[in-house]
Amino acid sequence: MRRLPGLGLSLVLVGLLGGAVPAAAQDFRRGLSAFNRGEYGETLQQWLPLARLEDADAQAGLGYLYFKGLGVLQDYGEAAVWFSRAAERGQPEAQLLLGLLNYSGDGVTQSYMLAYKWCELAQSNGASYALPCREAAELRMTQAELAEAARLVDDWFARHQHPAR
Repeated sequence: MRRLPGLGLSLVLVGLLGGAVPAAAQDFRRGLSAFNRGEYGETLQQWLPLARLEDADAQAGLGYLYFKGLGVLQDYGEAAVWFSRAAERGQPEAQLLLGLLNYSGDGVTQSYMLAYKWCELAQSNGASYALPCREAAELRMTQAELAEAARLVDDWFARHQHPAR
């Protein structure tokens, strides 16, 4: 995977594991405690049922387990599946990590436009540390591709009835 300067995945994990939906918070916290103890199998057991119930934080957490190979075989494709589900639900850290996968082409077809889209959305949704990802993608795009990427961002906001940027 290509590295982006100044972007620490440790910061991503801190944000990623921040806040679960109230109904599932206890199970999510159990999984987070297991994660912090290095008990990734237990983490998977706690988060998988939540992820299947469309809990975006659990989906992002599972994506991270696959992304790093923690308790599972490292699998960027599987990470992309879980990040995509969480990203569509507005989870900013999943949006950033999906952007990184699109930038590098790990587990997905490489696309600077999609990298730009997901990193821009991550930043717009509160992940200020997504800026280097977006800027790196932007440097590799034509003006036409930038316009298309901006349209993809606007389309996402329109579908999610998010306040205007």
